[in-house]
Parts: sequence; C-alpha cells; structure tokens
Amino acid sequence: MKSTERKMKKELPCCKCKEYDVWRLKLRDCGHFVCIECILAHLKYWIRDKEKARIKCPKRTCPKRIHENDIDAVLDPDNDDLENFLKRSQREYFLHEHRKHSIYYAFGGEIQRCPLCKALYTEYAGCNFVQCVNVRCMQRFCWTCNEPAESLQHFAGRECKLGWDDLFKICFILKFLAFTEGCLLLIFVPAVSTTLFYFGPLFVLITLPYQILLLIRDCMRRMGKSPLAVTITTILLYPIIMLASVPFAVGSLLFFIPLSTAYFAIAIIKCIPAFSKACDVLYLISMAAGCFGLDQWRTVLQENYEANRQREIEIEQEKAELSESLFFFVFFFLTYKLISKFINFAFLL
Repeated sequence: MKSTERKMKKELPCCKCKEYDVWRLKLRDCGHFVCIECILAHLKYWIRDKEKARIKCPKRTCPKRIHENDIDAVLDPDNDDLENFLKRSQREYFLHEHRKHSIYYAFGGEIQRCPLCKALYTEYAGCNFVQCVNVRCMQRFCWTCNEPAESLQHFAGRECKLGWDDLFKICFILKFLAFTEGCLLLIFVPAVSTTLFYFGPLFVLITLPYQILLLIRDCMRRMGKSPLAVTITTILLYPIIMLASVPFAVGSLLFFIPLSTAYFAIAIIKCIPAFSKACDVLYLISMAAGCFGLDQWRTVLQENYEANRQREIEIEQEKAELSESLFFFVFFFLTYKLISKFINFAFLL
C-alpha cells in the first residue's frame, strides 16, 4: 500500500509548481493535477484581473478549460478545509464574480443591473423604460444609460429614447379612441367630463408631490443618507409639497374644457357614416391581418430580435474560440520550429 502511495506521489505532481507533497485536485476535463494554492492563484488572476468566464487549465500547453464543477469545488464557501488557503468571504466573492462573468458571457454582455437592488436584467426589444420586478425595490430605470427614471420626463430632450414597445403601451388612449364605435364614445361623454373635472385636479394633487418626493429620495440615496433619514425627510416634506401643489391642481381645470371638447368632437366625427365606414374597413383589415398572424407584430418583432441576437452571441463566442485555438496552434508551431532549429544546430556541431 505504501509503495502504491509513493508511486502516486511521483507520477502525479502539480502541473504548475511540480510539487508532490501538496493537496492536489484532478481536473475532470483534461485529467491534469493541480495543487490548491496554484489553482486558487490561477482562478484569482482570471476572475479578478481578466474577468474571464471560461478559464483554461493552469498547464500552459493544455487547451482544455476548467470545468464549472471544479471551480465550484475549489471556491466552495462551505468547505472548511479551504479556510487555510483562502478565507470564506474571499471564496464567496470570487465565486460570485465568476458566476456573474458566466452570465454575461452566456447573454453576450447585453445585461443591465437595477440601479437600486442590483438585480440582473437581459435586454427586451423595444423596452427602454424598465421597472424592477423585485417587490422590495420596484425601481424604474432607463435601459440605455442605466440611470433611475421615475417618469417619462427622463426621455425628454435627452439621448435616451423610448422604445417602440414603450410607445405602444403609452398610446392605449389613442387605440381606444381609434377602435371604439362613435356611439359608445358618445355614451362615455358624461363619464369622461366628470372624470376630467373632479379627478383631474385630484390626480395632479397626489401625483405631483409623489414625483417630487421620489426625486428627493433618489438624491438623498445618492448622497449616502440613511434609510431612516430619507423616510423622515419625505414624511416632513409631503404636507409642504402638497400645499404647494394646490395651485397646479386648480390650474388643471383650465384643460377641462379643451379636453372635453376634443373628446366630444372625436365622438361626433366617428358617428358620421363616412368616417364610421372607414373605421369599419380598418377593423376588417386588422381582423384579416390577424388571420395571418400579423396582429401579433410585437411578438414577431421580439422573436426576430431575440433570434438575431442569439446568432450574434454564437458568432462572438465562435470568434473567441477560434482566437484561443489559433493561439495554441501558433504556440505549438513556434515550439516545433524552435526544437527543429535546435536539433539541426546540434547535428551541425
């Protein structure tokens, strides 16, 4: 038994430092043995300094990559035996960073983080006004610049623009006016007028202070203020801002007459037979388009974008694979040439 152990020690040194009497790990993809200290130093370099998702074997001439399970085993935070080599907090950090790089690699780098809770999000075609789905966060942010965007004002007069899916969601009122019968619009005239007169000022009185307080909250968070200070400040400022919003709420009544008149005019125009028939023709065209699946144009655009993006990711990954393969080919070719030159020189001597 002892002879077998001595034979194992001689035949299986660390492929990096060539030491025998050290704790070694056998890499499952290539079969090379590497000691814990060497592989930890190797992983720290490629994860922290190079930010690589796919890490090759520590042996210089080996083109194989280290299996994900091997990386998880070496950086396992629950393995107390690794405490002598790397602290638990550091293992957690490097494992988190490696998984993050792997996610970025899988999605081709098209990933953004929520500015508040740091949750990961992949790109959704046509949607630049994103809201975090974390119920404890619910932060709205801009996909283009990855900055908080509490309202659509963020996209006014800036380089950041709304996507086509954002515009489609916003224009639900126009869709209602375009595809609803004129007689139904006339029936809704009293309800619309009442809503504009009573709920318009109330909406301004509630929404305006809320939006201002959101801006104040974000500014205080960027300044590093504590959550308690932010909460107390918003509670104290809310009555003051609400009182300051009263003139704006009263001023919103100035829009009551023009908006009600515009709605009533649209309803009357749609009751005219010629316009009514034109709307019926548009409705029939939309129904015919639905028979061919053209009514699901948003889904078609989304699927087409995702397919194109997936092809781009595959091409980028193939280029990365090709560059690494080319590196090893050049390395072996130069090594072969160097050995050939050395042998020829030796024979000449």
